[in-house]
Amino acid sequence: MQATKTRIHQKVDEAEIALVLQCKDSHEFYERYVHTFPRKKKGIDSISKIWKRRSEFVKKQLESAPPVQPDAGIPQDLGTLIAAQNKHMTELSKLAREQLQVSKDILAILKLQNQKPEEPKQKRKVTGITIQTEPAKKEPQKKKIVAKPAPILIGS
Repeated sequence: MQATKTRIHQKVDEAEIALVLQCKDSHEFYERYVHTFPRKKKGIDSISKIWKRRSEFVKKQLESAPPVQPDAGIPQDLGTLIAAQNKHMTELSKLAREQLQVSKDILAILKLQNQKPEEPKQKRKVTGITIQTEPAKKEPQKKKIVAKPAPILIGS
């Protein structure tokens, strides 16, 4: 004897599928289903079964949707925004390079000052920046005093 064919799922209309895809949770779906389809006398169990098949409906919708064409090009507004963004990034890049160069110059100056603090006052040129270095303050030289020889005393 052959087994009778039974339907696994009930038939769902396109309008019901569209409603399922619009809703975010089962409570919202139930509320909207009752208001949208008042003549259908489906119980809560039938409506919840439709909701449980939501992922199946989403897959079918994605399969039936036309694939995105990569050759479609970039919309004009998006192209303008990208060009403006590139311009700003270029300006930021230039400013960062300038700041890095200034930091390098400052470090070079500090290194020179720490190595030779007793150099006379002179101008130095370090990568385009002219600086004045101050000579180290020297103390005046003290004259050496030679002690006079003490007289020789002879004792008795």
